[in-house]
Amino acid sequence: MPCFVIVFKILTASGQQTNRDILNSYFQNLKELEYAAALSQIEQLENPVYQTALENFANLTYEGFTGNASDYREIVESAEISDPFLESMRLLTRGYYAFYFASDRTAAYPYFYSALKLADQTGYKPLQQQVLLAILQYFHHEIARNNNNYDIFLNRYRDLIEDVHDTVLHKIYELIFYSSEIDIKSVYYKNASVLEEFIPKLEANCKLLPKLYLEIALYHELQENYQKSEFYYQKVIEASGDLPYYLDSRFSAITKLAYLKHRQGNSASALEKLKEASCCYNPQDSLKNRFFVEYYRSLFYEGMGEDSLALAHYKTYVEAGHNINFRDNSLEISRLQVELETEKKANDLIIEKQNKKRFLFIAITLGSLLLIALIIGSLILKNSQKKRKLAEQQKDLERQKVSNLLKDQELASIDAMIEGQEIERARIAGELHDDLGALMTNVRMHFEALKNAPSEDLYQKTNTLLDEAYAKVRTIAHAKNSGVIANQGLLKALKDLAHKISQLNGLQIDVQAHGMDTRLENSLELSLFRIIQELITNVIKHAQAKTLTIHLVNHGDSLNIMVEDDGVGFDPRQISKRSEGMGINAIDKRVAHLNGTLEIESEPGQGTSVIIDLPL
Repeated sequence: MPCFVIVFKILTASGQQTNRDILNSYFQNLKELEYAAALSQIEQLENPVYQTALENFANLTYEGFTGNASDYREIVESAEISDPFLESMRLLTRGYYAFYFASDRTAAYPYFYSALKLADQTGYKPLQQQVLLAILQYFHHEIARNNNNYDIFLNRYRDLIEDVHDTVLHKIYELIFYSSEIDIKSVYYKNASVLEEFIPKLEANCKLLPKLYLEIALYHELQENYQKSEFYYQKVIEASGDLPYYLDSRFSAITKLAYLKHRQGNSASALEKLKEASCCYNPQDSLKNRFFVEYYRSLFYEGMGEDSLALAHYKTYVEAGHNINFRDNSLEISRLQVELETEKKANDLIIEKQNKKRFLFIAITLGSLLLIALIIGSLILKNSQKKRKLAEQQKDLERQKVSNLLKDQELASIDAMIEGQEIERARIAGELHDDLGALMTNVRMHFEALKNAPSEDLYQKTNTLLDEAYAKVRTIAHAKNSGVIANQGLLKALKDLAHKISQLNGLQIDVQAHGMDTRLENSLELSLFRIIQELITNVIKHAQAKTLTIHLVNHGDSLNIMVEDDGVGFDPRQISKRSEGMGINAIDKRVAHLNGTLEIESEPGQGTSVIIDLPL
């Protein structure tokens, strides 16, 4: 047995039970994210070298979440140690340093992989668990979406389970990886359905709870149980506080809560909620933060009808996705090279000991190089195919968006038409009830009086009331068409309307027409009359104008209408065509229904011009 293995076995032998208990407690606290408790444990160790190594590892892994561990550069660059336990810890520390602070994370996996080999030599389960958690964390943040090679490490961790904390950690990583593979969603649902059973098994203040809450919330979201999902996402935020190692969990919970608001139809509120995620950006992975934030921004702006902003953020999201895929493939190649090189070293050692299998060594080496070349070529081809597929999907999405916009426009036109019909029906019903109803009640009373006491004077009054009722019915019928459906036409109806309003309201209205010698289609004239009538009403209510000019110009294939007033004006940027103020909503919908365009030109104190162009 090598002497460095003996050193560790002496430290953890039955005669050194105190040291073993300290190490066990130290790794247990790290597993439960209790860093302060872990540091307090190692103060009792008798060996200062072990004490320093364990202290450095605990401090770096904690401060790594804050992006504030640059002080450990000299420690992680220390020389190789013969003791397998200390060397495994040194490699593990170097791996985490590379994981948190190296611009190229490919450096992290070789250290983790080598640390696991040495941990296996010691046979010490807590150390093996710690290294496996590092590798699972690496797969989670980097390349799990590309393959399922995490299975071997996930299964190894399952075999080392000793308590409920191990079970929860294994379950969390199992669900993280399963949820990324569409073809095994049924397996995910089966495993996730028991998550809530683990909550009472953990201590009330256990720091693994926020991570468990996050997976429970995701499970309920996938099951479309959004009320429970929202409850557990909120629990993640409440339970995680401001501890740095919950950055990813808080980021996920906040973005998911924003998404649930969007699903409830409140995209503006969802966009506001998404801003809270900026305080939870992981300093070690801004690319993935941007990937998810840009996706949700695109989704929320689309829900708000801001299609140009939605498309801009969607393009940024696609670009980030390309960069992530490229990085994932690079890291996967690096991982395969590390494992192949490690195995090659093991084979070299056997060949060196046997000293008679040089030919086999050459064959293995060439085979390994060929395999690496094939893998690299396969990954490059796969990446290229993914990019082409993503581009095709993007084109399909853009085509679908255009189709949806056309459908929305068609629905808006139908809504406008129905809304106009409902308003017209309500107005006619009101006139019938308020005017004609009262008049007919009076007629009935006169008939009752004639029945009881006939007289010529009462007869004449009754007859006059009947004439008045008949005239009222004719007035309502004519008012319904406002003179347009009758044989006087749009121009005559507008001039009559202008004359009446000029007499009653003190607003001088001038109607100027060019090329309007022939009548338009009757329903079109009626729609145009309603639009202009609504614009005149707006001027009377809001503009405080003295004069109003209505221009109608028939170009043969198009009709131009311009309504100008000398009123107080306003800032068009403060009002949208789709806003409810000033009745613009109804006018815009009527114009859109006629396939026309509406433009508003105005400045405070400079009056207002409304320009409508319609195809004929």
